[in-house]
Amino acid sequence: MNIDEKLIEQIVRNVVNNVVTPKSAGSASPAQPAGGPLFDTIEEAIAAAKIAQKQWVDGGKDIRYGVVEQIRKVSLANAEKWAKAAVAETGMGRVEDKIIKNIVAAERSLGPEDLEIKSYSRCCNDNGSLTVDMAPYGVIAAITPMTNPAPMVINNTIIMISAGNSVVYLPHPSAIKVTLDSLVVVHDAIVAAGGPRNLITSTKTPNIDNAKIAMSHKDVSLICATGGPAIVDIAMRSGKKVLGAGPGNPPAVVDDTADIARAAREIIYGASFDNNILCNEEKILICMRAVADKLLGELAKGNCYVLNNEEAQRVTNLVVKNGEIDKKLMGKDCAVILKQAGINVRDDLRLAVFVANDEMHPLVQHEQLMPVLPLLVVDSFEEAVRMACRVEHNFKHTAMIHSNNIERITYFAQEINTTTVQVNGSSQRTGGDLHNGGTSWTIAGATGEGCTTPRSFTRQRRLSIYGSMNFVK
Repeated sequence: MNIDEKLIEQIVRNVVNNVVTPKSAGSASPAQPAGGPLFDTIEEAIAAAKIAQKQWVDGGKDIRYGVVEQIRKVSLANAEKWAKAAVAETGMGRVEDKIIKNIVAAERSLGPEDLEIKSYSRCCNDNGSLTVDMAPYGVIAAITPMTNPAPMVINNTIIMISAGNSVVYLPHPSAIKVTLDSLVVVHDAIVAAGGPRNLITSTKTPNIDNAKIAMSHKDVSLICATGGPAIVDIAMRSGKKVLGAGPGNPPAVVDDTADIARAAREIIYGASFDNNILCNEEKILICMRAVADKLLGELAKGNCYVLNNEEAQRVTNLVVKNGEIDKKLMGKDCAVILKQAGINVRDDLRLAVFVANDEMHPLVQHEQLMPVLPLLVVDSFEEAVRMACRVEHNFKHTAMIHSNNIERITYFAQEINTTTVQVNGSSQRTGGDLHNGGTSWTIAGATGEGCTTPRSFTRQRRLSIYGSMNFVK
């Protein structure tokens, strides 16, 4: 074993050892149909996926449309079941919001229609033709997080197999049961629609060596890493093609031209959705001083509790341990967190907001994954933009702005340079539909691909013919 392999193995072990261990880690895996898709070893899972991928591309592209439609159908039928299972297993998020996530992944993930073939006549010095097509990579190793287990399987499967690939899943240990259950159901839907067995595979139980083996395996052509910076770092060291969807720390700027009442409603909805465990959600508010009190007042009118200084300190002391966010409180309901801090609020409270003294506050600097939102007050719009760029940490993920000044919006979008900039809406307005880019559960800001679609998981191939097939003189 060389030094790079040793380093990767150590990082993998550290990541696994630091995650929250699920109570059900020792329980039985979902029932495995004959022939897969769950295998005893990662090597078997990769080998089966390689065979299935060749069968898949040999079957032609037309079958992909029917297979994808069947995946959508079974995913919608299981949306509520998987939402409840995810909350029960991980202890994170809200069932009603996870149902929405599963539905969005099923309905709005782009399919084979994303891969149009382009042909050009009268090229090659006006004496030939060019055809541009998109080819699959082959076998993809996909690392899935505990925050979005079922929608990640739905979305990744649809977009990756639409591009002609097969997928070997490496689930987060704290969401293994719901991830594998959704994988088996989606796998059976593929087979029922005429696709090959084992087009998506995994192992029956998580193993800390699986990621290291998959990332170095000769038959894995691409790695899709969705999770925190450590797991993306592991993937980037593999030497393979990587799509890296690392963390986000999205700032939301509110200026003095914004519709403050609407901004407050959108912020509450976005920052509280599934208890703020999505990486594209509002993590920090940055507001101009001229409208800060008005914004706090409008937030208080909604399903949001504005913490005073003493309450904010109590919550901070609760959720921050040794300078880091307490993983045990990530994804918990707002009322659960506040009551543990000794603050009596109603059970259906969605969000808490407090004014932070400065941008070095730990809930500003860290992706907190909980419905407790710090607000920073600034004197000018220029200062708001500079601060937003700093606290976003150049993750190139997501940012929001509430403003009615088009020059300011333009300046902010150019300076923040994130994959997605949402204007005058919550983070949840960026889901898209099948006609304007679809939904993406892997926002690859770390490696530059951005919001992934089937096209992201292909490589361009060109057929250039000189001297013929230019049909128009």
